[in-house]
Amino acid sequence: MKSKCVTNKIEQIRTDILNLYLANQTPWVIAYSGGKDSTMTVQIVLETIAKKPGKEIHILYADTKVEPPPVIDNARSFLKKIGEWAKQNNLPVKTKILYPQLKDTFFVLMLGKGYLPPTRYFRWCTERLKVRPIKKYIRELIKKYGSCVVLLGMRLKESADRDNSLKKRGYSKWMAFEGVKGAMIYAPILELSIEDVWSYLLENDPPWGMDNRLLRTLYTGGNSSCSLFCGGIRFGCWVCTVVKKDKCTEGLAQIPGWEWLENLLEYRDLMLEVRNKPENRIWRQNNGRKYLGPLNLKTRKRLYGKLKELENRIGEKLLSKQEEKMIHDFWENEKK
Repeated sequence: MKSKCVTNKIEQIRTDILNLYLANQTPWVIAYSGGKDSTMTVQIVLETIAKKPGKEIHILYADTKVEPPPVIDNARSFLKKIGEWAKQNNLPVKTKILYPQLKDTFFVLMLGKGYLPPTRYFRWCTERLKVRPIKKYIRELIKKYGSCVVLLGMRLKESADRDNSLKKRGYSKWMAFEGVKGAMIYAPILELSIEDVWSYLLENDPPWGMDNRLLRTLYTGGNSSCSLFCGGIRFGCWVCTVVKKDKCTEGLAQIPGWEWLENLLEYRDLMLEVRNKPENRIWRQNNGRKYLGPLNLKTRKRLYGKLKELENRIGEKLLSKQEEKMIHDFWENEKK
C-alpha cells in the first residue's frame, strides 16, 4: 500500500502534467523504451490527460532490432493496446515504432563495415539505433508546429552516468534537447525512487488493459522479488558488450518458454571474445603510428556464419534480407 508521502508525490505529478498540457498547443512526445520508468511516464500522462484531451501526444518506441524478443513483444502489445484505447475514447494519442536506417543497423555496421562490438569508450550504437530515429521524428514535428516537448522517464539515482548528466543540468525537470532546436525535455518522474515507480505500476494497471505484473516478470525472470528494487537490471540490447554481464537476457532466459534466449548469450560471448583479440582486427597507420582498426573481413564472415547458425537454431530471423544484401555489398567493395 502506498504511503501518504508517495500518494502526495503522485498527485503533484498529475497536477503538474495537466497544467503543462493545457498551457499551450505545443505537441508532446513521450519516448517509450519498454522499461519501468518510461512505462510509468506513458501511463501517468495518458491517465491524466484523458480527463481533458486537447493537443496531440506522440508515443515513440525506437526498435533497435537487437533487443530481447520478450521486451519487444511486450512493447508492441503495450503500444497496440494504447492505440485501440485512444481510438475508442477519441483521444489525440498516436503511437509510432521507429527503426534505424538500414546503413545504421547493428549487424550492418559490425558485420558489414567491421565496427567493433561496442565498449564504454566506443559506444557507437545508441546514437544510431535509438537517438537518430527519434530526433528525425521530432524535427518533423517541429517543422509543422514550431516547437515540441519531449517527456522522458529519467530519474535521479537511476544510474551514476544519469546522475552525472543531470548534475550538469542542475537537477531540473526541464532541460534543452541537445542537437534539436525547438525541443525541450521534461522529466515528470525525476524525483521518484525505484520503489515509488514499482508501487505505482503494481497498484495501478493502465486503462487500456495491460497487466503491469507482466513487466515485473520481465524484470525478475519470474522468480526473484529482490531485483525489482535493487536497480541492478535494465532493459537493453542482447548484443550489448558495454556491460560486463547481460543480466537482462540472463533473467529473461529463466522465464518458461524463453529458455532459448541462452543461445543469444552465447553469441554475445563470441562477440566479446572476438573483440578482445588483436588478430581479429585490421592494422591501420596514421602519421607513422600503427593502431588497431575495425574487424577484418575473415572475422566478420565468421561472425556472420555464426549468426546464421544461431538463426537456424532458434528459428528466428535476426537479419533482414536488406541487411544481408548491404553486408555482402560492403564485403565486395572492400575486395576491390
